[in-house]
Amino acid sequence: MNAPVRALAAAGLLLLASCAVTPVPRLAAPPDPEAVRSRLLHEEAATRTVRGLARLAFDGPQGSGSAQQVVVVALPDRARVEALTPLGTTALVATVRADELRVDSPLRHEYWTGRATRQAVGRLLTVPVPPEPLLRLLAGLPPLPLRSQDPRFRVTPDGAAVRVESVDGEHWQRLWAEGDDPGVTRGEMGRASELLFTFAFADRRAADGRTFPFDIRVEDSATRSRLQVQYERLELNQPTDPSLFDLPPPADPRTRIIDLGGGAPGRGGP
Repeated sequence: MNAPVRALAAAGLLLLASCAVTPVPRLAAPPDPEAVRSRLLHEEAATRTVRGLARLAFDGPQGSGSAQQVVVVALPDRARVEALTPLGTTALVATVRADELRVDSPLRHEYWTGRATRQAVGRLLTVPVPPEPLLRLLAGLPPLPLRSQDPRFRVTPDGAAVRVESVDGEHWQRLWAEGDDPGVTRGEMGRASELLFTFAFADRRAADGRTFPFDIRVEDSATRSRLQVQYERLELNQPTDPSLFDLPPPADPRTRIIDLGGGAPGRGGP
């Protein structure tokens, strides 16, 4: 065997050897569909209130920003979010109570009041998400409620994931659970043929009897505006004082009252 042939043979043997020892990546098996269904229904039943400290960041055509927030959610339709300055003082307080949204900005001497609509939330957070689904996302739940006896609540294998589909009124949602954990990792919500927004859950940790996504991301499908909520700490199902969700107009005579207007409240605002 001449030198060139011996060189080619040696190169071939080296290539075969390297192939023999290269590990083949193992494809992650999808979670068990029944485990996904059970996890969803357990978390639905086990979550009534959330109180936590989080960093909220938003980015969209109207600008971007971030701030530390105190978040209190009492499902299905009450919430209070208090934005803090770097010194820990209050920069803004927003409350949702049923179909009413109120915002007090003492730094700007402004007080907003109006119906809790998708557009009103968009003015406040840049991302126009309907209020009730947003409150559920802040509570680490899918945007629409799940009912075990509803035949439209379906859980099916979807490649390396499990897909969950459900309908509530005129809205629909699709959820996916991937990997070893049966918790939902991403999803989307829409109305008829319109996709309203997508979301993702990450950084799940044990919290008061369930696993909670400490990293929640929402993206509006039309404007590509994004909202991220990263909890630093939280408590579930603690008693909440109903007065937390009352936000009367401030007594300061310099305060400018801004009417956010009407529109369809809650989940269905266009």
